[in-house]
Amino acid sequence: MDKVYADFVALQQDNFDAFVKSGTTVAKGFEQLTKHFADLTAKSFEESIDLGKKFATLKTVNDVVAFQSKVFEERFESMITNGKKVAEMSAEIVKNASAPIADRVKANVAAANTVAATIQKSATQSKKAA
Repeated sequence: MDKVYADFVALQQDNFDAFVKSGTTVAKGFEQLTKHFADLTAKSFEESIDLGKKFATLKTVNDVVAFQSKVFEERFESMITNGKKVAEMSAEIVKNASAPIADRVKANVAAANTVAATIQKSATQSKKAA
């Protein structure tokens, strides 16, 4: 019985360690995402100042329309690129954070199967002995 208890405690300790590792991975991932968003914000602010300066130099309505079209196109492309980057970063975080949990699920299923087999074997031996 002591071995069963020790095995159970070890299994639960490994489960706890996996959750801690997963949580740490998520925290680091969100730190990376936060840094990425902060960098994007700083870059966007600087670009907005530059665009404002360029806009102030425009002389005609045609220049304004052409400038606006160019800025819209560039911002749209940037939005798509940055959205893709955030999606890739998020997918990587999920993949890395779920790996330790998936490993523990496999280990717990294997342990449950071992216990079930042991119980079934004991029941079969008890029936034969009776």
